[in-house]
Amino acid sequence: MKTSFSTHQLQRKPISASAAAAMLLAFSSLGFASTIELNQPFSPAGQNYSITALQNLTPLTLDGGTAAGANPNVNLEFQGGFGVRYQNAYGQLTDFGIGLYDASSALGIQTASTGLNIAFDQLVSGHGLSATLGSFNLNEFSTDFNTGNVAPTVSIYGNGGLLLGNFSAADIIADNALSLLTSNDPITNTDLWKLNLEALVGSSVVVSGFTLAADIHNGGGSLMAVSSVPYYLVSVSGCECASVPEPGSAFLILSAGLGALIITRRRRRDLLSSK
Repeated sequence: MKTSFSTHQLQRKPISASAAAAMLLAFSSLGFASTIELNQPFSPAGQNYSITALQNLTPLTLDGGTAAGANPNVNLEFQGGFGVRYQNAYGQLTDFGIGLYDASSALGIQTASTGLNIAFDQLVSGHGLSATLGSFNLNEFSTDFNTGNVAPTVSIYGNGGLLLGNFSAADIIADNALSLLTSNDPITNTDLWKLNLEALVGSSVVVSGFTLAADIHNGGGSLMAVSSVPYYLVSVSGCECASVPEPGSAFLILSAGLGALIITRRRRRDLLSSK
């Protein structure tokens, strides 16, 4: 089933003063340097999560990925943007963002994606959970992702690594989960967007982490370009990290049930099932 974009469009949301100040502080702490290669995994100072770079991900389902040969980088395309340095079949290292690339020699995968896995130090509440992403080359008038750039996909995990769902670019648009923070941030000189993870999995579940990658289609079903123009992670924020019960509690059992329902719903409406 193809999503109609007459009713489901990329949303615009003004950036708050506190959010802008937080991002400014984060960018300033990194300094105005060229591309920096980071340790694998990388733990941002003062944050409750770590970032692991992945390569050879199968788009949408995000199977087959490996951390071997990859590591996170920052400041490649803009100040404060986290991307991926991957290793091709010839052992060459390539600085990139989160996007599609030619991996025809990688275990039969014709089009693979780089990605970033975010793992929280402890379980967090889905309520208020979001990530700031950048460089889609979109603005407040956009109703779909550009086919020459990349479209995002995300997999979200619950307690014990339980898959809560794989969410395509079409799912993200249909659930109004991506909203514009600024079309031309004065620090990064690019467009910044809020990916609302709560809108995808709900506020009642607990989350252990998520993986960002690139979709092989834009929200409207058109094939994306390979090699795509990538996007970047800026920060993970907005999580109201309420107390999470110990494993085995009734709340976590309910969360697992909700996760199964989310996966079932996504399978029923999978845009790519008819492609």
